[in-house]
Amino acid sequence: MRLIQTLSSCLCTGIIALFMACSQAPQSPIDSVDPFIGTGFHGHTYPGATAPYGAVQLSPDTRKGNWDACSGYHYSDSTLMGFSHTHLSGTGCIDLGDILFRPSLQTPLAFSHSDEKASPGYYSVNLRKAGVLAELTTTPHVGIHRYTYKKGTEATLVVDMDHLLDNEYMYEGWVKRTGDNELTGMRRTRGWVDNQYVFFVAQFSQPFSSMKQPSERQAVLTFDTTTGKPIVCKVGVSIVNEENARLNLEQETDSYGFDFDAIHQATRSDWEKELDVITVEGGTEAERTNFYTALYHSKIIPNIASDVNGQYRRHDMSVATIPAGRRQFSTFSTWDTFRAWHPMMTLLDTTLVNDMVQSLLDMYDTSGELPLWPLSAGETGTMIGYHSTSIIADAYLKGIRGYDAEHALEAMKISAEKNKKGADYYIKEGFIPTNIKKESVSCLLEFAYDDWCIAQMAKALGHMDDYETFIKRSQNFINVFDGSTRFFRGKRQDGNWETPFDPFAIGRSYTEATAWQYRFFTPHDVYGLTQLFGGREAFIADLDSLFMVTSEVVGDL
Repeated sequence: MRLIQTLSSCLCTGIIALFMACSQAPQSPIDSVDPFIGTGFHGHTYPGATAPYGAVQLSPDTRKGNWDACSGYHYSDSTLMGFSHTHLSGTGCIDLGDILFRPSLQTPLAFSHSDEKASPGYYSVNLRKAGVLAELTTTPHVGIHRYTYKKGTEATLVVDMDHLLDNEYMYEGWVKRTGDNELTGMRRTRGWVDNQYVFFVAQFSQPFSSMKQPSERQAVLTFDTTTGKPIVCKVGVSIVNEENARLNLEQETDSYGFDFDAIHQATRSDWEKELDVITVEGGTEAERTNFYTALYHSKIIPNIASDVNGQYRRHDMSVATIPAGRRQFSTFSTWDTFRAWHPMMTLLDTTLVNDMVQSLLDMYDTSGELPLWPLSAGETGTMIGYHSTSIIADAYLKGIRGYDAEHALEAMKISAEKNKKGADYYIKEGFIPTNIKKESVSCLLEFAYDDWCIAQMAKALGHMDDYETFIKRSQNFINVFDGSTRFFRGKRQDGNWETPFDPFAIGRSYTEATAWQYRFFTPHDVYGLTQLFGGREAFIADLDSLFMVTSEVVGDL
């Protein structure tokens, strides 16, 4: 129940009831967020600090050697390597982990979860054996560290641009001293995407006592902490150049000086505004925590790729500038998000959606194809479909139209023709031969839905020839429906079904799924699917059976 409703009830029942009801008012949504949710098992989330959609994700790195290192952190670990400034959340691939800071010469550093704290925009851990309390917060482009060293402990800070994940290759990089209390640096790597640039400017609350460089890309700093004051460090980041990293640092933090708490409070206020967009009533405390943590995780990606002056690096490595008031975004996992996350954002934040569509169209302008899974200033080419078309059509048809719609339709049509995962067979033959292309059924079903989206966009813009072309293609799902089993099945180039067939098996015809999991994927034509099943009653019976059959699958991804 909202506070105003509680107060109205209290006024009707007297001062005592007022006091009791107000003392039981629900806590703020931000207090229901637990950033540690998802950091265990295969959740691939990180607990560290970030601003809403921030370009900086400042978080501890506890591992880098396997699939559960995708976010850099796993709850089962008890040591950490330091704190880097960029991380992925919820992904199935590993990348980033740029600009590692470690407040000790010890490596790895032992820690206990009982000494960790995390909330939106804040993370801390007491590294007792190393004798230092580490606290982290951020602005959109700046990571802020506060290290409180135990009395008598040498105040040492390692800055490591050589910190690489197992799938990364270093092209070039360096760290330089540019003032009594300032470092700058850059690196260019190849990981999930190629040519990832990152530049930083770091300023410290007091001068270094000394600086040593074990290598060109590493620095070991020492500080005089006899005054007992903590060391505060502000790290501005940019994927464009060092000048922009400095400008990001100045514009977002100069007014605060080195006041860590003031910066943290400002970012916390930004999170309060983001989380206040949905108010839930009732439920248990645990249910509220699950809900608001999920909402929090929904607002840490995509990531801002433009700097405070509007400059950003494009997919062709050139630098462009967006108009004032707009943001360029990257980190779009479109296959994961087109079904639910993007439609949710059309309800919660139309300005964000408009900026995202503009970002997708800019990627088309520089690469000739709408992105599948862009990261930083590049394209990973990961997963299937061409779901940027769904995102754009959904925005346009819901009235979010601050972009050139004709240009958007052109991008959608061209991208549908160029997809490398079977679009050529899909267009010519009406199906994708499973003996030639993997994931043929999943690709076809998702292509068909995306083509329906293109058809709706074309119809809304009055392009009826395009509408007829793509609405016809959207019916291609009929070509891989096996009426004898009532499943979508892989079809060979000779027109015969792929055998053997087990609807519980993870096979080459499906993307991270089974025939059961793709059985009802025609969201654009449920009526047509009903007819394939033999009518409404047969369809409902098969749909009900989904909730009764075993959830066990055969085989591995």
